[in-house]
Amino acid sequence: MTCWLIDDNEIDLLITRKLLTAWEPSLEVEEFTNGQVALDKLKANETPPQLILLDLFMPEISGWDFLNEYQKMASESTALYVLSSSVDDADIERARTYNVVNGYLSKPVAKESFRRIVSDYQSTFIVG
Repeated sequence: MTCWLIDDNEIDLLITRKLLTAWEPSLEVEEFTNGQVALDKLKANETPPQLILLDLFMPEISGWDFLNEYQKMASESTALYVLSSSVDDADIERARTYNVVNGYLSKPVAKESFRRIVSDYQSTFIVG
């Protein structure tokens, strides 16, 4: 399974990567500290990941900006989840307005949430 982590906070990236790869050792993780780099990679017709975990509040290009662009090129084989430290109801509701967002998770990601994502998309994900 391939996963892109998009977050400007290097510590959050490290923690998330360590947790996910401990729970799913075959997981291939690619990290982006800038959402524009991830968008550029998708625009270059790179193979899309099966899972994207996206932070909302980043400099240069916010998660909201990423979502606005990503909607134009989203792959049906990719599940995108917002992974944010914000528990603001307005952020959660706004995220729900994007049809490409499969869910909203709080940092740090919980093991049960990650297992549910993998289970929900088992038919799309190729584990191993």
